[in-house]
Amino acid sequence: MFIVMAVLQGFYLIYNLFYESKDLIHYLPLPFTGSEVFTAKLAVLALLMLPYLIPVLSLFLLLGQDAGQPILITIIISFFLFLLLIVVIIFFSVILVHLITKLAVFRKNKQAVTTTLYTLSSLGMTAVILFISSMDQEADIPYGQVLPDYRVILFVQSFHQVLLNPLSLNAWFGIFLWVALLAILALIVFKSAVPGFYREEELDVRARQKKAKNQQKDHSTGLEKPLISVNRTLWKYNFGLIQEGTLIMQHLSSSIVFPVIILLGPIFTNGIYLGDMTLQYWALFFFAGFAYAFLTLSATSIIGVIISLDRENFMYLKSLPFSMKNYLKQKFLFAFIVETLIPLILGIVFIFIAKLPLLLGVLFLAGLIIGIFLLCHHYFARDFRLLYLEWQNLTELFNRGGVFIQFVSLFSSLIIGLISILLINYFLNNLTPIWQTIVSVLTAAIPILACVSTVKWYNKRFWSHLSD
Repeated sequence: MFIVMAVLQGFYLIYNLFYESKDLIHYLPLPFTGSEVFTAKLAVLALLMLPYLIPVLSLFLLLGQDAGQPILITIIISFFLFLLLIVVIIFFSVILVHLITKLAVFRKNKQAVTTTLYTLSSLGMTAVILFISSMDQEADIPYGQVLPDYRVILFVQSFHQVLLNPLSLNAWFGIFLWVALLAILALIVFKSAVPGFYREEELDVRARQKKAKNQQKDHSTGLEKPLISVNRTLWKYNFGLIQEGTLIMQHLSSSIVFPVIILLGPIFTNGIYLGDMTLQYWALFFFAGFAYAFLTLSATSIIGVIISLDRENFMYLKSLPFSMKNYLKQKFLFAFIVETLIPLILGIVFIFIAKLPLLLGVLFLAGLIIGIFLLCHHYFARDFRLLYLEWQNLTELFNRGGVFIQFVSLFSSLIIGLISILLINYFLNNLTPIWQTIVSVLTAAIPILACVSTVKWYNKRFWSHLSD
């Protein structure tokens, strides 16, 4: 399952690094060979895929230890097998992406095919995560008995045999076949994929330059219309901006994968029935929806990069004789609606599956919308403050402000939200009715006051500074 996750994630990363990246034009004048640039990109790819394969290394080490093999031999063989596996997966993923980009369907409908593949990749990741979390056999095994092993998959059986018996010739013959497979994949990658990648990049650079000129002409004619027509044109323009494969994948990952683990994961694994919840918990579900919003948005969301996606068009549009405030408000409303759609759908699915009473479900969704609206103000203003129009890769936009800070922010939101929900639930179950009412009112006031104060703050500090 971890290998499947690595392959699914590898498709997104490879296409982003090698085909969606616009940095080739900056590397061509430098004294680097194509192989050196490609190798550097492969190193970055390996580091990004490593978190999905580290559990495999742990399994290798544990298997050798359980088999009673010497610890030093186990470590050496485990690292060798792990390195072999990760290189094969990377080369296989590179070839797979290379073959897909050669299809006639892909060339004619590049954006649609890329979006479809990214969506399938994201849904596949979600399915694998749910499958792994549902692999709970302990309920069917009597206390004191050992859990049965799963049957070894055929194509990794040689890895299993080598770790159990390092002196087995049959096992090492299987590993030799893996090394032969690696040699064949490497030959295809460096003889076909790499030259084809650079030819595609050079053609894409020229195509993007033509497209940019045409877009500027379209904007100059499309924005000289009445206000309603201008707003409609702006929405179409913004919709075209977000049809970037990498951005779609990031949006789906942040809006589906992690929230599904939090909301729907426990339902699929243990089952959750909330049909007997009473109105005593109305404020708890309102606050829970508000807290859930913090797990769906981040600096890498669409709202966090929507202004910078304009690139050079932003300065061009800024020079036109129309309201910049209205332009940014239309962009904000568009991004807010896009960011709300998927969490709202997942919230409705959660309410339906958990059999949550209608009023509590509506309050949960209301808290969710309020939280998203608040966070959209923050990340939209942040994008304007850190405006960067000369980016070559979306990763440059995603990394503004530091990846570690973004991770800490998301993790802190999860911990603080979970602790707050547990405390509110404790108070509602253990206090007297009058204090329960007080706690409920105060709990419901937190999201409302936070949203109102945030909107007022950004009206004063951000929107009021824009020219009409």
